[in-house]
Amino acid sequence: MRVALVTFIQGDQSGSRGILSKLENGSASRGNQVEVFDGFKDLLNTRLTIFDYIAVLYKPSGFFGGKLPSRIAEFLATSGTVAGKKGCALVLKHGFSGAKQCRSLMKILEAEGLMLDYFDIVRDEEHASAVGKKIG
Repeated sequence: MRVALVTFIQGDQSGSRGILSKLENGSASRGNQVEVFDGFKDLLNTRLTIFDYIAVLYKPSGFFGGKLPSRIAEFLATSGTVAGKKGCALVLKHGFSGAKQCRSLMKILEAEGLMLDYFDIVRDEEHASAVGKKIG
């Protein structure tokens, strides 16, 4: 299965690279072909139409609040047909509002027509390995 892992991580990504690689390797261990996209940089030429599964990973920038950047909805709207595809919503643990931000992310993804079959708040690299096996 072709899996698109779309990340929305602002600022310093050094702490998130390990988690991202564990997610990618976990999904690839199930035989999936995983491609990683940066949602803040790869806006113009990204087409998600060719993928069977779309996983969206978001890292909150603040400790409080559940508001997400509008860039997530813009990216999905301009990336081809995503309606009817399976997907998942993942939020990196940062601050106190992970559950609220995960709900907000799920609403955005469902508004674009994705059928979510999994969601989680990723705590650390070890947890990311287990979560990665559920992607796809």
